[in-house]
Amino acid sequence: MEIKLENLTRSFGPQVVIKNFSYTFQSGHSYAILGGNGSGKSTVLRLVYGALTPSEGDISYHTSDSVIPRDKVPFQISLAGPYLELIEELTALEFLIFYYKFRKPVEGFTPKTILEACMLQDSSHKEIRNYSSGMKQRLRLGLALFTQSQLVLLDEPTSNLDPQGVSWYRQLVKNHLRDRTILVGSNHQDNEMDFCQHHLESQDWR
Repeated sequence: MEIKLENLTRSFGPQVVIKNFSYTFQSGHSYAILGGNGSGKSTVLRLVYGALTPSEGDISYHTSDSVIPRDKVPFQISLAGPYLELIEELTALEFLIFYYKFRKPVEGFTPKTILEACMLQDSSHKEIRNYSSGMKQRLRLGLALFTQSQLVLLDEPTSNLDPQGVSWYRQLVKNHLRDRTILVGSNHQDNEMDFCQHHLESQDWR
């Protein structure tokens, strides 16, 4: 998936977070969206995802030969971010079974094998509200990378992960990103985004 941002501006009241930002994310490439807290990196990702709308400008999504209709775009994107809500009253297995009624897992995976890949098989029947922050983050990342999508958005993916979890994340990206476009929001942490081909800094959208 190729994403074109044209003269994008996003304001929150009087504060302009993104100003006249134009950029093209090329299909199959990997991008690090870099900046500290409050720099606007999460805003960029949420605009691309569609969770926020631009104050001005436009975002369009393209395959090799056509524009993707807006109502089809959400089904081509997967996201992991600390603000992504999980249904914590469900067990992890119940949640994945419910989730995959609306989306499709990548070929060869099922809710059970996804939990195994996320090192959560022994807690599959535990309610998510009883998970540690690291377990919840592994579940979010698993959803993003094991769901069929053309675009993967990862916002601060190693947050709440211990060193073992960081190693797991890096291996997960290596093995399961395939030819998808990926955008990684990061506070300049190399272990999150050093594999990315392109780096954008906050001054690029301000």
